Amino acid sequence: KEVIPATEPTPMSSFKDSHKKDVTIKNNDVYSNSDPYPKTRYNYKIGTGLDGDSHVLFVAVQYYPIIYYPQQNLIKYSPEVNIKINYDLPSSPITFADEYDLVIIAPSEYTSNIQPLVDHKNAFGLSTIMMTTEEIYSSYSGRDEAEQIKYFIKDAIETMGVEYVLVIGSIYKVPMRLSKVSLWHFESDTLTDLYYSDIYDEYGNFSSWDTNHNDNFGENDDIIDLYPDVHIGRLACDSTEEVDVVVDKIIHYETETYGSAWFSDMIFIGGNTFRWNPGNEGEQNNEIIMDIMSEFDPTIIWTSLRNFNRKTINAAINEGAGFVDYSGHGFEHGMGTYPPLQNRLKCYLTPYIKDLVNGYKLPIMFFDACLTAKLDFVLQDVLDYKEYRIFNILSKLLGIDTNVPLPVYAWYFIKHEGGGAIATIGATRTAYGGVDDGAGKMSIEFFSAYESSETLGQMMTQAQNEYITDVPNDAFTVEEFMLLGDPSLMIGGYQP
Repeated sequence: KEVIPATEPTPMSSFKDSHKKDVTIKNNDVYSNSDPYPKTRYNYKIGTGLDGDSHVLFVAVQYYPIIYYPQQNLIKYSPEVNIKINYDLPSSPITFADEYDLVIIAPSEYTSNIQPLVDHKNAFGLSTIMMTTEEIYSSYSGRDEAEQIKYFIKDAIETMGVEYVLVIGSIYKVPMRLSKVSLWHFESDTLTDLYYSDIYDEYGNFSSWDTNHNDNFGENDDIIDLYPDVHIGRLACDSTEEVDVVVDKIIHYETETYGSAWFSDMIFIGGNTFRWNPGNEGEQNNEIIMDIMSEFDPTIIWTSLRNFNRKTINAAINEGAGFVDYSGHGFEHGMGTYPPLQNRLKCYLTPYIKDLVNGYKLPIMFFDACLTAKLDFVLQDVLDYKEYRIFNILSKLLGIDTNVPLPVYAWYFIKHEGGGAIATIGATRTAYGGVDDGAGKMSIEFFSAYESSETLGQMMTQAQNEYITDVPNDAFTVEEFMLLGDPSLMIGGYQP
């Protein structure tokens, strides 16, 4: 019998996509070809990146135990394989300076507001320096401002020994690279800060992300190893007032959290993500993370328990928690998922965040969902949803400017004064479901990194490394998931 093609990735998206059922797409080039699929038993990929805080060379081997011959309807299977890698150590290993640990990149208008954070980091032994975007643009070459910043980061690694880069500024203050990556036939133009952290190619040369020199970065045919060479995070502040809020949060978190009882709690939020499939996928993903984070006391908010609502979610966060794991649908202005055997989406929206009063009991939140970190979110994105169609028509009739930037959901938790979150991880574009790949895989790898990590950046980088190694043909997912927060953040705070 002919092998049936796999289904395309399933969007963990917003109202407008959540009704779509699994779709199979047959690649006739494969089925009509006499060659086996895949054509070779193995592939391998080499890349340079960070393992912890050490610069290493990664060798990722992908072996296919099953090969399919479509013209013969034949499958060949290898029950076992031995892999041997030969390598030569360099006669003189590359070493970097060891002057600074963290560099903060921000526009000069934020300098005085950021200085308390610089002083705080230095006081705790994390040698920190700030560099303004104006200084970078006047001192480093590049085809655009993003490339100038990337060349500065390369220089900071090599001449200062920097391991962490914190960008403070929205995409309108500090540019963010638009990657032309695609997954299957799905969208490109993906906002990503991974561009800034993947500094070197597999040979240790500067990685432009544009190896075909056409000024389109991150295309599938560009040669990119993706492995981060520096831990990176962004605080997407649009004003000095927002800078003051996030700096205050970081200082209090790192100085006061250690030993606090609330940190040992963890909140799990989920439901029936794909209502046409049996089982409650979001809740099942929560259970996987629950097993990984077994040392934490779980607070469970599930649609199957009928407690997924604004009041319950806010009450749980207000009690304080070390982490929040959400798995379900997401959109630029909230998250939502389905109760079992129901068609009505249960939602928690951005305006509800203003009711959070958890003070400095601030969680790290992972959104296994679409669009929650879409930093180029504008009013038109909301009006494009069918639920707001009448407002879309009215805005056009009234000549309203619908390109007005709006604070995206994941960022709003951080910018909210008096509570919210210390950091969030979310997708800048539509994400796709699964635990072997896609958004679910990213969340599993992120929380799996907790035990071996001290800082938030180490967790994020390890998650990216594992994803790049295990799912080598999906650059889209690893590029779209970003850290909104301080990568040098000491998880659980510094011990007094």
